[in-house]
Amino acid sequence: MQNIKTFLKNALFRLLRIAGILLVIYVSMIFYLALTERRNAFPRAIYHKEANEAIKAKAKTLSCSLEDGLVLEGFSLGKETDPTLLYYPEADEDAAQFLAQVDSLSGINIVTFNYRGSAQNKGTPNEENFTQDAIQIAECATQVNGNPPQILVGRGMGAILALNQQTQQEQVILIDPILDIADAIHQKYGFLYPKFLVRTNFKVNFDNLKNKQNNITVVSDRKQFENRTHLEYSKLVNAKLLIRNGESLQKMLFLAFKR
Repeated sequence: MQNIKTFLKNALFRLLRIAGILLVIYVSMIFYLALTERRNAFPRAIYHKEANEAIKAKAKTLSCSLEDGLVLEGFSLGKETDPTLLYYPEADEDAAQFLAQVDSLSGINIVTFNYRGSAQNKGTPNEENFTQDAIQIAECATQVNGNPPQILVGRGMGAILALNQQTQQEQVILIDPILDIADAIHQKYGFLYPKFLVRTNFKVNFDNLKNKQNNITVVSDRKQFENRTHLEYSKLVNAKLLIRNGESLQKMLFLAFKR
């Protein structure tokens, strides 16, 4: 009997020790994710040499001077007199990659800028300057031909910027969108980083979208984001959905324009 009690006592201590170790590991991971949240929420794009070489002969380089003195590098592709399409890239995407992928859009002038800290731009992105930079980027796009962009396109978290910049008249196209950074971070790490711990509050202002969703098209582009895209699309009541299914992104954008 005594041997059984000793065995059970030792087994209990071992279980408690293992549970304690697992708890320490879990808390340490949460602490690490909390410390690195800004970098997860606002990653920087690496300069994409091949894409920049591919568009070098046909894209015009642009610059956008921000209020704090920082200058963002950007591009335009097409005739300046044509209606402007303003592209907000994914946070970790060099804007040149989109231009290299699309190549050109007949009758459309594509304008896009890399964010601060991305590609060859200086600076550190965060929630506050990301929003303010997007407003100033739209102003810089307007200066290309004197008219505001008629089409706003956003990929990934660039969808938040496109939707929050939308007024009544612009057409909006969202490519594999993220509509709430807190949701995206939580979905990425699951139980390791509960949503209530996410401090970033960068998301779409749905209150301003109620009367505008007929002008929104969601494009499901990359297969690995298919589930996320359908989930985000379900939040947009009157938006339309296009599935790429092997077609070129250029063709998908033309289909979206016609809707």
